[in-house]
Amino acid sequence: MKHPFATILRRSQVVLTMPRLSDEAVIEIQDLLHQALDLFEEHYGDQIDHFYQSLHEQAHDPALDLGDSPF
Repeated sequence: MKHPFATILRRSQVVLTMPRLSDEAVIEIQDLLHQALDLFEEHYGDQIDHFYQSLHEQAHDPALDLGDSPF
């Protein structure tokens, strides 16, 4: 499956200039980002799991399966 933003990402580059922030502001922003990611994963977790499971299944080649490998 082609990444939906692959074409856009190849044509442009985003450069973010990060401002100087106090330690407290950095921690508050980090906490906000962690909370947002937690909510995102809680809402879309099943879709995320399905996507990666599909990738794994596509990459698995039964012809290369040697059975119970010691490695």
